[in-house]
Amino acid sequence: MKKTVRALRVFAVVGLLAAGTPLLADDNSQSQEDKDKNAKKEAPAPATTDDKTVTKQVTATGPNGKTATGQTTWTKDGNTITRQGTFTGPNGKTATKDVTTTRNGNTVTRDATTTLPNRKTATSHNTLTKDGNTITRQGTFTGPNGKTTTKNVTTTRNGNTVTRDATTTLPNGKTATRQTTWTQDGQGTGSKAAAAPGKTAPRKRHVRPRARPHP
Repeated sequence: MKKTVRALRVFAVVGLLAAGTPLLADDNSQSQEDKDKNAKKEAPAPATTDDKTVTKQVTATGPNGKTATGQTTWTKDGNTITRQGTFTGPNGKTATKDVTTTRNGNTVTRDATTTLPNRKTATSHNTLTKDGNTITRQGTFTGPNGKTTTKNVTTTRNGNTVTRDATTTLPNGKTATRQTTWTQDGQGTGSKAAAAPGKTAPRKRHVRPRARPHP
């Protein structure tokens, strides 16, 4: 059941990006009884397997009776996993996403292509390499407008200290860099979280002794 809900959430997010309209826009006006009835309408098809291929189909029906469907197929061939997904929103528009992940020694490469209903595509290429205590990630993303953004991240562990250096290059050529360091010094120690802004500890009221009545 948890896998089904997670899959529905993924397809719903893709639907928002692809179709531009929310899948369950008028869900806020439903009663709990209506929500329970609509939940029963969600009918995920059982996953089918064919050797090293797994296919899963999901159908979601909104309170207005419109449906959104999705199908995802995973195929494993040696050290390569290919995922092909198709989503059709309640407006009938379809978006697809193809992802190929390959492992070669200590390096993992992931290539993804998303095709929007208007046939424009967005692509990404990520490489993750582990060398001792250092992990390097190099990513490139090209949007449907043809502009490209790159991001390189290096994470190194040295004893109880982890350092992360990230550099992002925008389509206009400008770069942004950030370095973050985490240090663990013994068990149960560390910096204390600051109080939430705008909140202060309540002041203790001074209790004055009451005068006793004279006999």
